[in-house]
This record gives sequence, structure tokens and C-alpha cells, in this order.
Amino acid sequence: MPDFTDRLRPSQPDGPSTLAREREQSNISVDELGRHLLADNGFLERQARILPIVQREALFSKEKQQNLSRPERFKLGLARAKLLRRLADKHDWGNLDYKMAQYLVDDVSPYMLHTEMFITTVREQASKHQQAHWMPLIESWRIIGAYAQTELGHGSNVRGIELEARWETDAKEFVLHSPTLTASKWWNGSLGRIANHAIVVAQLLLPSQGSPRQYVSHGPHPFIVQIRDMKTHQPLDGVVIGDIGPKYGYVTMDNAYMLFHNFRVPHSAMLSRYASINPDTGIYTRPELPAVVYGALTYVRANIVHHARLVLARAVTVAVRYTAIRRQFHDRDGERTGPEMAVLDYSTVQIRILPLLATTFALHYTGLAMRTIYENTRNEFERGNFQTLAHMHSMSSGLKSLCTTLAADGIETCRRALGGHGFGGGSGLIQLNNDYLSKPTVEGDNWMITQQLAAYLIKKMTAAVQSPNNAAADEIDRRFKEFLSARCDPGLNLPQHDVLDSDDDIAKSFTLRATVLVFCSARFGSVGALLGVC
Repeated sequence: MPDFTDRLRPSQPDGPSTLAREREQSNISVDELGRHLLADNGFLERQARILPIVQREALFSKEKQQNLSRPERFKLGLARAKLLRRLADKHDWGNLDYKMAQYLVDDVSPYMLHTEMFITTVREQASKHQQAHWMPLIESWRIIGAYAQTELGHGSNVRGIELEARWETDAKEFVLHSPTLTASKWWNGSLGRIANHAIVVAQLLLPSQGSPRQYVSHGPHPFIVQIRDMKTHQPLDGVVIGDIGPKYGYVTMDNAYMLFHNFRVPHSAMLSRYASINPDTGIYTRPELPAVVYGALTYVRANIVHHARLVLARAVTVAVRYTAIRRQFHDRDGERTGPEMAVLDYSTVQIRILPLLATTFALHYTGLAMRTIYENTRNEFERGNFQTLAHMHSMSSGLKSLCTTLAADGIETCRRALGGHGFGGGSGLIQLNNDYLSKPTVEGDNWMITQQLAAYLIKKMTAAVQSPNNAAADEIDRRFKEFLSARCDPGLNLPQHDVLDSDDDIAKSFTLRATVLVFCSARFGSVGALLGVC
């Protein structure tokens, strides 16, 4: 027999009818807007094609996952990831199809490091011979890889990592060794239970020419290393792997620690596209720019910038729809009859939520720009031109910090705007909030990597001041020199911007403001910029 509650209905207008009325009041074409924002690379077509396939799988249902323990959530995440891989084979999905399915399932895959940083590092850092050997194994998932760079003692400061890769000329092997506890690889995703191989970043130690028993560090280099037995899946002798314990979010990711004890790997383990050691002579060929070894890190930062738009869009969608339906109190200036006011009609709610809607669009275009910069720089790499590397690195650092801060803070603002329901699991924001809170800290703490961008801009301004008559090297250099010329020449005036009536002038005014702040910082330091003494 049906329960009497089955017959109960809301006391005020229901959600579907309320949202329908709200949409009728807008003259914006949702289809046209969707095509404008997401038609690139066939996003909408791909989503329409893959969504029904994902929806048919009961394993992807989220109804009970919040009640699971940490081990149970990991097993569920692993089962979902394996099912996605089988679906990819069944439906002959390409890489973009697979990523779309991951996005729609909306769960952190334990294989994420394999499909992101592991394969990207091999693709970008390995020689052609190494790629010919490793890429078929990686793409077919015959080996599963992780990325081991961060250590217990060093994260953002990659140059300070302690794991040693000592080259032994007679044996023609590298010896990986963790000399201290803080040399423990830490936070390495896909490593705790899944991976049997890993990209391992270690200090390259070579024998001193004057004293072969003494070793000299040549900075961090990436190695591709087998860490587990391919049959038993147990760590190899000389390798210790363990779970780092519970985390704030990312419950389905098996983050691990790893240490090495005089673990020998062959000469071919060193990824040698940009740096190499002659196995017969021991002569080291250094990369033209040492920063090229951080290519995978820049790739991940660019992806994080690009992804921020989708995350914040989801939170804003929840907040706007909920506050449009949720009603609280009658209008104090009205007759206080009929339905109560929609929460979204309160100005105190609008000033929190509607700017985040605008921010979502800003993040969208910013993410597209970052993706274009990354792809253009990578194309230049293919031609042997590394001149744009510093620009891409600084851009990815600054935007990763800005975009993840906006998205993380925006999610929390949306959650609070939901009132009590924002604290409950039905909002859909608990996992989104907890998982995304990793982004302002992983791949570089936001406060730290913001300084990387600042240092780059100050360096560029200093160069422009010292060589004002040289041809501009790039767009930033050109802007800085134009500013310096207008500032120093009484016959020239700084541009006047019509920020009230021109969108282009708004962008130009922010560009000018940033240029002035960089100039002040370069000349008087951060305090001078803050006080405007320049």
C-alpha cells in the first residue's frame, strides 16, 4: 500500500513550473549560447552521444556513495574506472570521447595520473626511441603509470627534491636512493595500489671529473621506472610503497608515499629527449633550458585552468536553480499574500551568486586562451624553439592560482547561499567542494606560484627599463615599452579609457593598471606598489 506521504505536494509552486517561468522571461537562446561556448572540438555532439551510454550503467549511480567507507569508495571508484575503460573499447572511443565519459561520470578516476601526467611526460620528455617502446604499452594499458615528483620535504620547490639518481659508469646503471625520510615521494596519485610503473623525478648525480668518488648534482631529471612485479603486483626489492592516509577529498585516488634503497635502473630509464648521458663515456648533455623537464607540470596547470570553468558552472547552476525555487518570507513592501519571495530575488543573494555567473564566463574564455598558449608553445617545442617557455610557465602559474581560487571560493559561496540544504548531501556540492579544494594547493601552492608570475613580470619590466630602444621581444615587452615611452616623454600622454561605454577599454584599463603595478614593484618593491608611490 502506498504511504500517505506519496500524495503530499509542495505548499508553494513546484520546481519545474518555477524554473519554466524563469526561463520564459529570458530572451537568450540556450542552444545558441551552448554552441557558442561548447561547440569547439565537438563538445556538445560528443556529450549527446556518450551521455545515454553512461546513464544506462547502474554502477555510475550516486545514490548510495556518500554512505560508503573510504575503502569502499576507492573500490567503487576503481570499478567505475575499469567499466569506463571497457566501454571505451566497446564503443571505440577516442581520447576526447573517453575524457567526456569521465567528465559525465563525475568521479575521480584512480587511473587519472596514468592518463594525464604519466603519458604526457613520456610523450614530451622521452626520446623517439623511448616513445616507440613505451607509448604502445601505455596507450594499451598493458602497463599502468604514476607520477612521482613531490616529496615529503619538497613540493613546489622541485629543485630541492632529495631523491638521488646516481650514475655508475662501470655498471652503466642509475642507482635510485632516498637518503633521508623527507626524500619520501609523497602525494603520488595512482601509486598506492594501481601503478606498476612511475615517472620518478630525482637529482641526477654524476661523478666529478676531478674525483670519481665524488658526485655532482645536475638538477632534477625524470626517469621511467618499474616499481612493482608485473605478476604479483608487489613492490620490487628496494622499493617501499605505502598509503598516505585519509584526505580532505579525492577519496577514490590512492595517493601514496614511496622510498628507494639503492634501487638500480638501466641507462634507458632516463628520459632523454632534452638531456642524456653517453653510456660509454659518461658525458652528460644538458638541456638547452633546464625548465623543459617541468613540461608535464605545465600541462597539468593548463588543464586545471581550462577545467575551472566547468566546476564553477556546476556550482552556480545548482545555486541559481535552488534559489529560484526556494522561497522565504513575503515581500515587506508588498501585501504579504500569495507565495513567499524566491530567495534569488533578494539583493543580498544576487550580489553573491550573479557575479559568480559572470565569473564562470570569464573563466571559460580564460581557459580557452590558456589552452591555446599551451598548444602554441608545444608546437614551438616541436620545432626546437624554447623562447616562449618562460611566458607559458608564468602564465600557467598565475592563471592556475587565480582561476582555482575563484572557483574554490565560488563553490563555497554557492554552498552557503543554499542555506541549510547546502550542508546536506542532496545539494550535490559536498564531493564537488571537497575534491576541488585540492586545486588551490596541488601543482604548486597558489601563494607561491603567484610569486613566480610576479617575478617573471618584474624581470621583463626591468629588462624593458634597461633596454628601452631594443625591439620588443614579445607582446608583454611591447606593452611595457609603450608605457615607459608615454611615461617619460612629456609629448606623449597615457591613454584615456572609456570604461563606462567600451568593453575593449575596460580590458585596456586593466592592462594599464597591471603594467603600472609591475613598474612600481620593479622600482620601489611591493610596498611601493601597494602605496602607489611611483
